[in-house]
Amino acid sequence: MDLFEPWFIVGGYALGFVLLWLANRLERRSGVAATVCCALCGVAFSETSLYWLSAGTGSNVPQLLWIVFPVAFAALVAWRGWRQRTWIARTASDGRQTFGVLPHLGRGVTLGHPDPDPVRTTVEFDQQGHRVLGIEYSITPRRDERFAEVAKVAEQIDSIYSAVELRIPAVPALTISPKTGAFEPEHFTPLEDARITRNAFGWLRPDTSLDSFEVDAEFDRRFAVTTSDPEFAAAVLTEEVRALLLGDLWFRVHTVALHGNAMWTSESGGLTEDRMFGNSRRLAILAATVPAAVWEVWGGDRGFASVTTGSDTSYLAWNGGRGGAVRTPVNRFREAADRQPVTSVSLTTRTVIALVLVLTGLLPIGNSLSALVNVAPQTQLSVLEVHEGFAGSCSRGRGSCTGSNDWVRGTYVLDGETHDVSTEWVDTLPAKGAVVDVEIGPLWWHPVFESSLAAVVTLLLALLPLLAGALLAKATYRPRPPRRVRKLRRTQEATVT
Repeated sequence: MDLFEPWFIVGGYALGFVLLWLANRLERRSGVAATVCCALCGVAFSETSLYWLSAGTGSNVPQLLWIVFPVAFAALVAWRGWRQRTWIARTASDGRQTFGVLPHLGRGVTLGHPDPDPVRTTVEFDQQGHRVLGIEYSITPRRDERFAEVAKVAEQIDSIYSAVELRIPAVPALTISPKTGAFEPEHFTPLEDARITRNAFGWLRPDTSLDSFEVDAEFDRRFAVTTSDPEFAAAVLTEEVRALLLGDLWFRVHTVALHGNAMWTSESGGLTEDRMFGNSRRLAILAATVPAAVWEVWGGDRGFASVTTGSDTSYLAWNGGRGGAVRTPVNRFREAADRQPVTSVSLTTRTVIALVLVLTGLLPIGNSLSALVNVAPQTQLSVLEVHEGFAGSCSRGRGSCTGSNDWVRGTYVLDGETHDVSTEWVDTLPAKGAVVDVEIGPLWWHPVFESSLAAVVTLLLALLPLLAGALLAKATYRPRPPRRVRKLRRTQEATVT
């Protein structure tokens, strides 16, 4: 049976991923089938995790967890799926697009284009005086014999993208794209570079000829600018606009385009509520930073500047109560610390992981302290089996190490009930058949402590997950600005002084 335990774990997680894949495939065809697959996926992941925990600790997980945890996990997945499917209805959108661009072979074309690519989702509504638009589209080539093989490959990867657009006066074309490796060699940002590259695959380029435009050495090191009108680009990229682009973390990973009556950005992944409101808010901030003369001279609209300046683009006003009582203040603090805002799923996942790590540390710490201050139950362990560990060795070629710790299997009686346990042994190994005085931890999983040394070792090891959980919670709820941002802020403060 022990030989099959790793395969049970692998198979359980594999089943969960298959069910999640099926849920995504069935989402457009049958909402009920997709919900069932999501629920079963949650059950598979939670049951596999609990089995892994039970087998890994050599203890029996309380039966209540076998019921409560998968039900709670499945309920969270189902609720998240329902919320994602119904958020568009809460925006009062009729699903019609009245401005902006549509995808066509990697370009953003106007509404009058004769052959635009199919759009999966469209949502358009008014927000803080602006008209905003969101579309979800696929970059998978059309079902044509010439692209049949390419289409099969593209379907195996994430080919769904979303574009968020803000209506503006009709202006010439301008694109502002972040560069990968922009902070090297001083700072290495592989996650941001990977996100820039991934977003670039589905980026909608303006459907017109563009030429490169240089601004200054520092800005050109971070961003690539192309435009159809150099004078328009120079008028837009004022010192204030460049400071916004250089200082705001959102623009470090998102390309922005202005062309015709729309300003837009696109991102890898489906059109979610967080993307819709978060990306449109940043576009509105940029529109308010652009000089009013730009909209009046190049766009021929004198009133649009008053719309941009009169729009409240604060996180709380733009998103309303969608962030919830917890996520809204958390994201406001994260933005002030120059950290990416978190979605509800990300915040929930991080919180659960942090709590698990903290509990993983607190339980053994509580048991160890109980043994050290002599308040833990005392009993005698009858040794049935003894195994002496060995140091082993590590192989560079195989990348693995061999070795084991001392452990003892035995029985003890507590509160009239006999318990059979297997436990690692820190102190001197007893002989088989010996009877040893031990203390039993009062908290689950009720570990056996043969001496004060065993309690101290357990206490020290438990500090690691406790510290990791605390650090994860701090990085989520109260993060510190990155080192390069702190350095930049100190430089700016010194310049102002």
